[in-house]
Amino acid sequence: MTARADPDVIDFEELEWERFSRLPAEQQPEWPDREELRTNLRALPKHDLVTRESVDELRRELAGLDAAGGLILQIGDCVEDIDGEVSADTRKKLFFFERAREHLSDRTGRDVLTVGRIAGQYAKPRSQEHETVGGAPIPSYRGPIVNAPWPTEQARRPSPARIAYAHAAAQVSYQVLADHRRAGAGNRPIWASHEMLLLDYELRFLRRGGPGNHLATTHWPWIGARTNRIDGAHIAVAATLNNPVSVKLGPATAPEEAAGLAAVLNPGDEPGRLTFIARMGHRGIDALRPIVRAVHRRVEHVNWISDPMHGNTVKAAGGLKTRHVEHIAAELRSFQEILAEEGRRPAGLHLEATPDDVYECAEDSREPEDRTRYRTLLDPRLNPEQTTRVLDQWSA
Repeated sequence: MTARADPDVIDFEELEWERFSRLPAEQQPEWPDREELRTNLRALPKHDLVTRESVDELRRELAGLDAAGGLILQIGDCVEDIDGEVSADTRKKLFFFERAREHLSDRTGRDVLTVGRIAGQYAKPRSQEHETVGGAPIPSYRGPIVNAPWPTEQARRPSPARIAYAHAAAQVSYQVLADHRRAGAGNRPIWASHEMLLLDYELRFLRRGGPGNHLATTHWPWIGARTNRIDGAHIAVAATLNNPVSVKLGPATAPEEAAGLAAVLNPGDEPGRLTFIARMGHRGIDALRPIVRAVHRRVEHVNWISDPMHGNTVKAAGGLKTRHVEHIAAELRSFQEILAEEGRRPAGLHLEATPDDVYECAEDSREPEDRTRYRTLLDPRLNPEQTTRVLDQWSA
């Protein structure tokens, strides 16, 4: 670590990064200049985006969810666009989230805890490091906090300067969330969540405290299926947190691996601490059954929610990525059946959806072709009508 004038001052960010940097960290950008990255991180505003008190409130809500029979609705963009009018876009999304919550609550008669993929969903894992454009390989798009979406070598070069740009957008979104809550809109708060992927950024806002460290970038971080290795840095960071945490599990997840993750992330078996997000695909959903059994041999308190989107991504005839609404609906129905048969409560669902009039997910065998209605920065999203159709698959 760098020498300091005051030996009693410990830089928590450096201390924690030194600890976690020894562990494998998947899906991190290849920054061209680590010193530039460091400079940009240090220049970020120091105040927290979310408070420890708000995280404690969310934990209490989640802890009471099972006994009350409530549901979780986690919903929002694949990756947020921060190049537009962030404040207006955030307000539009909150209205959409409210309508989706009301629809699910009215249909089921249950209280619904709403979590947006919002105010920080800026980094994305990728299956390939590069893609081919015009016959030449260029780096894959990894979200606006890392690089730009335009298909050029220069735009796709990871840029530490984008971190400040993304953080400023998050500040705007959190202000809108705060205004929304103060206005008393709806009968429940809307919580923020994002994938805890970019560790350089997340560790900048990891606060020492007890019990557990406080991650001040989001209320509810999740770890994706590509970064959920039990010996990896992402799980190690999550294990220290006071925030509730979620982990996505795919069909390749070994049951004992999932059980190990449950034991590491919820060693005290606390209600509301841990959620597993099943993203199996409609053809791979049967893999969930042995995972559920193995997890509950180790830990009792786990919320199970379904992500019926990510395991159902295919390429349309015209080359665009899409997801068939029928496959999404089939996975969601099977998810509920499996949990019920295993004596466990299906706790909710996780959707990539937008309030905009897009057509990115295929429906009734009609694949997306009109690029004016295919506007996602990365993965296909449900439009409002499709969102309602999927929510209607939830058993009352």
